[in-house]
Formats: sequence, structure tokens, C-alpha cells
Amino acid sequence: MIPRKFFPFGNRRGFCCVHPFSLHRARSSSIRGVVDGDQIGLLKRAAVLVPLVSVNGQSCLLYTARSSNLRSHGGEISFPGGKFDSLDKNAEGAALRETEEELGLNRNLFEIWAQLPSLQGRDGKTAITPIIALLREPLILSSLKPNPEEVSSIIICTVAELCQEKNQAFTQFRAGYTLPVYFGQQTDDNRHPKIWGLTAIITHLTLNTLIPDVYKLKLPFVKKIRRISSDK
Repeated sequence: MIPRKFFPFGNRRGFCCVHPFSLHRARSSSIRGVVDGDQIGLLKRAAVLVPLVSVNGQSCLLYTARSSNLRSHGGEISFPGGKFDSLDKNAEGAALRETEEELGLNRNLFEIWAQLPSLQGRDGKTAITPIIALLREPLILSSLKPNPEEVSSIIICTVAELCQEKNQAFTQFRAGYTLPVYFGQQTDDNRHPKIWGLTAIITHLTLNTLIPDVYKLKLPFVKKIRRISSDK
């Protein structure tokens, strides 16, 4: 078993009762945009880290607001990560390297817990692999050194708030699928972070994988209402 000291999370909404080697894999058949294993080699590769962190004794997920100066997805909320470079041997290495470059967090402070299914990027040409990892020590926000060229701010969302129905929504698309949306707590600049798109999908997969007994969000597809003719 993993030492208890690695789990400073004090309530049942935390990860203290989860053993990383017993995590069940998300069912790829129910997830839109999952890249089949035999197709990954045909696409560009990227990876993101899903950091599980303890802040003031609460279990949290760490997000970043991307710099508005970036050409790709500027200003959006995301997990730290990026494309593979020539030295990256796998998704784990790429995710940890990018996180260290973006936030100044030593990659050796993380314990890898799970790899989620690879998802197709918005461009349709990239396979993005999420890596769930636990920060072994409590996070002191003032110790972070975000790279201003890539990150405009750090966003922390507690697991408890992400599991609350009032902070959840979904967007339905005519193509026949539904994607989750989350709203974080109010920040210093008086806005509620909106987590959507691929980052919201990864959040949904992470919570559904780690704490399925607590996280209850379902993503229904509401059938289109057919108009009834008024002709007699």
C-alpha cells in the first residue's frame, strides 16, 4: 500500500481511499473523440497532466489559464501540457516536462496514478493523452513559478465544488453528443472560471474514474422536440 502520508486529503471527497493501481479505466466506447490504439501512430502526439493537489487541506484539481498571447487556444482554461518533443519517450514524460516548464513544479514531486484514453484534439490531427498524477506534498500557491509566455494565471478547483450540481452543466450538439461544462469558484478578478471543451471532458473522465461513488454527473442527450403541424 502507498504510505498514508501521501494523502493529506481529509474528507471522503478526496483521494485518500483510492489506490492508484486499482483505478478502473474509463469506458472508451462511451466517450466521443477517443483515439483507437491503432490510430495513435498516425496522429501528432501531445499529453496533459491532470494534477491532483492538496490546498489548505482540500482535495483539488489544478488548471491553468493560457496566455492570451498564444496562437493556439489563448485565454482558455486547460491542464498543463503540450506536444511531444524529440526527447519525450512517452505521454508520461511529455506531461511532466510540460508541467515543469509551465509551472516550475519539479516533475519528481508527482506520483503517476493513471493514463486515460487518448482523445482527438480540436484540429483532428493530434492525439492528446491525459495523465493523472498526485502531487506528493501540499501545494503552496506562492511557490509556483508560472511561465508568463504560456500561463496567465493558476486556477484551483476543489473536488467538492466540481461534484456539486450547481457548478455543473452540459452542452448538447446536433451531431448527437453532449459535453460537460463546469464553473469554478469566484477568483480575484471577479469571474467564475468556465471549464469546457476537451479540458471538461478530461475532468469528467478523471472524476468518474477516481470517485465514481461521489461524482454523479450524467450526460444525457435530449432528443430534438418535433414540431407538430397545426394544419387540420
